[in-house]
Amino acid sequence: MKINFFSVTFWFNIFDEHTSILEKFRKELNEEYKNFNVKNITDNLLMPVITTFNEEKMTNMQMSQINLQYNMDKVNIESFEEFKEKVLKIFEILTSHNIEVLHTSLFISSEIESEDALEIITKKTLTKSILNEYLVDTTLKFGKKEEDLYYKIITLLNKKQIKLPKKFDELGRLVPVPLISWNGALVENEIIDISYEINDKYSFDFTKNYHTTDFYLNKMLYILINNYESDIQNLLENGEF
Repeated sequence: MKINFFSVTFWFNIFDEHTSILEKFRKELNEEYKNFNVKNITDNLLMPVITTFNEEKMTNMQMSQINLQYNMDKVNIESFEEFKEKVLKIFEILTSHNIEVLHTSLFISSEIESEDALEIITKKTLTKSILNEYLVDTTLKFGKKEEDLYYKIITLLNKKQIKLPKKFDELGRLVPVPLISWNGALVENEIIDISYEINDKYSFDFTKNYHTTDFYLNKMLYILINNYESDIQNLLENGEF
C-alpha cells in the first residue's frame, strides 16, 4: 500500500488575530517555514488568511478564521513520527495562544495499484444483487463511531488512468478531453484510492463542553497509525469494519 499524504485539520471558534499568532508561527516553525503569506480577512470564514509551504519537505499549512490544516506529501510509513511531532507542535501553538480546538480530523490518503481494483473493492462490501457486468465504477464510504468518542471513516474508490490520443478539429483546434470518445482508449493503470480518517467530532457533538486535548489528540494519532492498515485490509478482504 502506497501512502500519498498525511493531513490534520484543527477546528476552532472564529479567530481574527492572525497577526499576533503569525509571530509564534515564525518563531516556532522557522526550521520548516521561512516565508508566510498573509491575506486580508474576508466574509468567507474558510478562506485561508495565513499560508506557507516547504517545497523540499513537501509540506504546507494554511489557517483560516475557523480552522488550520497541515499537510505532508510524498510520505511513507516512516514519515509518520515527523508528522506526529508537527501535529503536536501546531496544536501547542494554537492552545498557547488561547485558541480552543473544538475538534480535530486526522487523515491518511493511500492507494493500491491493481488491475482488479473494482472487483477488490466490491467483492466483500456489496451484495450480489448489485454486483453485475454493468457495474464499472464505485465510491464507497464507511463510517462508524469508535469507543463512543470518535468517528472512523474509510472511503474507497477505483480510479483509472486513461491515455487518450490528441485530437484536432477541422480548424486545427485541440479538441477538449470531454469531447473525445473513450472507445479504444488505453487504460495505463488502475488503482484503489483509499482515504482513512479519524476525528473527534462525535465527542464534540454529544459531550457537553468538549474540546480536543493533548490526551485525545495523542490517542487519535495512535489509532491512526496502528489501525489504518489492518482496518483497510479487513474491509477489503473480509467485508468487516
